[in-house]
Amino acid sequence: MEPVSHDGPVTASEQPGPSSPPGRTRGRQTALDMVRSLVVIFAFVGVVLLLAPQPGAVDQPQVSDAEAEAAWDQAAETLGADPLLLVPGEGLDGSADVPAQVVVALGEGWRLDYARTEETDDVDTWRVGVLSPQARRVDLEQAVAPGEGWLTRSEAGEPGLPQPVQVGGLTWTEQERGDGDVAWTWVDPAGGAGALTTAVSSSSDSEDLQAVVEAVSAALAP
Repeated sequence: MEPVSHDGPVTASEQPGPSSPPGRTRGRQTALDMVRSLVVIFAFVGVVLLLAPQPGAVDQPQVSDAEAEAAWDQAAETLGADPLLLVPGEGLDGSADVPAQVVVALGEGWRLDYARTEETDDVDTWRVGVLSPQARRVDLEQAVAPGEGWLTRSEAGEPGLPQPVQVGGLTWTEQERGDGDVAWTWVDPAGGAGALTTAVSSSSDSEDLQAVVEAVSAALAP
């Protein structure tokens, strides 16, 4: 019996099939990995954005009547004088001990943002911040015999020229302060110990700022 030879031609079924070059396989795998990574990143970012509070849904800080009354009591003790208290709506709750003549009601739509006593330019200062119905911030500041730095905030920049303005029978000074805010300032002409200097300020000379100045003028007018 003759030995079987394996040197004959290879049939089509025995020929090896085509194979992809190694470089192309690695490139395809890298692209898939990048797509997977991007999907994971986008999914993570989407979850974060979904859970994060949206600007329109964030509640502005609120101060209750009781908190405002407590802050006012502290300010009156610190300053040795009765400062004004800006309040939203028609005024404080009827049980509040704050004298009615110092309560400045701003009407509906306004919100009391903060009320506290702090040092400004080394001067004990009563500060009240309110938000208008248009969400513009207006600040009230009162202090006893403050210096020029308190009036102009010149340590923060060059203040503008002061302009006298008549509001509600009182002569105010309108000025862009060194901190960039527009401030309307009233200095009690009667002066004397314990006399409070009043400043109403905002980031711009808006109708909201002027509305607060008018309400404060009505409270300050003799």
